[in-house]
This record gives sequence, C-alpha cells and structure tokens, in this order.
Amino acid sequence: MYCFLNGEMVDKDIKNLRIENRGFTFSDGLFEVIRILEGKTLFLPDHFKRMQESAKFFNLNLAFSEEDCLNQVNTLIRENDLDDGEVYIELSRGDDEFREHSFSERHEGTFTVLTLPLRHINPDNWKNGVKLTLYPDLRHQLCEHKTVNLLTNCMAKNFAYSNGAYDSMMFRSSDSSSSAFKKAKFHNDFKVDEFNGENYDNKYITEGGSSTYFLVKDGVVLTPEIDNILPGITRKKVIKLCMENGIPIVERRVFLEELKDADEVFLASTVSKVMPVREVRGKGYEVPGTVTKKLMEKFEELIREELSEVK
Repeated sequence: MYCFLNGEMVDKDIKNLRIENRGFTFSDGLFEVIRILEGKTLFLPDHFKRMQESAKFFNLNLAFSEEDCLNQVNTLIRENDLDDGEVYIELSRGDDEFREHSFSERHEGTFTVLTLPLRHINPDNWKNGVKLTLYPDLRHQLCEHKTVNLLTNCMAKNFAYSNGAYDSMMFRSSDSSSSAFKKAKFHNDFKVDEFNGENYDNKYITEGGSSTYFLVKDGVVLTPEIDNILPGITRKKVIKLCMENGIPIVERRVFLEELKDADEVFLASTVSKVMPVREVRGKGYEVPGTVTKKLMEKFEELIREELSEVK
C-alpha cells in the first residue's frame, strides 16, 4: 500500500522517517482523519482548513495546499484501490539533529498522507445505540487543536473498551482538588462506579476519546461549547443541520447531572457519523430518539449531497 511523504509517493511499509522526527520525540504535530466513501473524500476542505489554522497557531510549516492534498489523496485512493475507508494526514515540525526542545522557522516540516480501509464498526450500533463510560478529562490546555498528543485519549478509549463500551464521555471539574481526578491518575485505577453517591454539579462534559456529544431534553439539543475541546467537523455539520431544520440547539457547558434527565443522547465523529447512545453509566435512553433519528437521516442526506459535488 502506498502513501505520500513530503509530496513523494512511497511504499508505506518502507522505513522513511527519521527517529529524530519531532512528531515522534515531542508529539510536535497535527493530524486529520477524513472519511472516504465511494472513492471520494468527505468534507476534505473543512479538515484541511482546520489543519492550516492550527499550523499557523503553532508556527508549523505546511508546504502543501488543499489542492495538493486532494491530488495526493485521489492518487492514493486510485493506486490503493480503496472505495470505502479513511485518509490520515499528519503534519509534524520535521527532523531535529540533536533532539532540541527549542524550535525555529528553519524546520521544513514533514507532511504525510495515508489512506486506509475503514476500521470495523458494528452496523448494529446505528440501530441499537452504544454504551458510554465516564472518564476524567486529563488532557492538556490545547484541545482546540487536533495534535498528535493522544495518549490520554487512548487511555479514555481503552477504558471504554475494557468495560464493554464504545467510547468514554470525558469530563472536567471546576474543583481542581476533585477526588475523582486524584483517584483516576491511571487507567486501571479508575472504576466504573467511581461516582456512586457523588454530587455531579461541578462536573461537566467535554468530549470523548474520539467523539463529540449531544444531549436532547424536551426537543432541545445541548452540546458542550468550544471550551478547550476540539471544534469537530462533524459537530459543526450537526449544529448546522439543527439550525436548518428547526431543531433548537444550545452550545454551553453541559453538566453530568443533566444526563439523569436527558431524553436522548447521541455522539458524532468522522467515522461514527451520527450515532445514538443507549446507555451512560447505567442510565438508559430511547434509541434512536425522535431528534437523533431525524439528525441521522439529515446527515446521510448531507453526505449524499457532498459526494455528488466532489470531483
């Protein structure tokens, strides 16, 4: 299978990157995941624009244009004979000779484009809904950028898997001395029932290991505001669909306490699209709920429209 490395198509299994690349040594880089459907990319301009904005913020050298990226992706789709899958794009600051912590504009940057077959997702998830666990958000303060620093996301996601769930609903607390945060320093120390009997009032939802979340109460959709969380592309599309279809949508801090009274819960991501949630920490929800079902249908319509316009 082929990939692109700094504009050159190479065999992805040949060792082409230096160990001293800052993406390896410092997690000094960005990434995007783009869906491939029917041999076409979905929302690539949105994803590339987000990378451009973050590259500017971190002073990373992105030497390729959106058109360059699209051409590389289309070449890989054709050469790798891929109809349904994902595009993984990564931009790192590039190589260091001595693993120097400081950096400057002299770094040329390393830009890779990889296409992969779609990871397996049980199709019943969209019919029967998925289960979520709770997990404290232990990440850094730059979550509005899609950086390659994903260790804590992996911890949250693997905690979910180990407890028979699809993803973890991460949360933060306005009380920095929260015992939950102290107890949950490591994956294996955190228990599913950690919050039995605790007051949820000061704990608010952020996002998942690889998802963004929405609650529905009395026909109104609630979703966490952009407060040190990723401005997800699918999230943005869902919010727009709500506005276009007369579904009230509110972006604000959403507290764990509100899960108890929510009528519906659903998640969204590039790969999961719009997916209903049937359970969060023992609390069950209608699947798919009326609002969730409508947004699932509208999102599929949006996908069809997008694919018809992609060359």
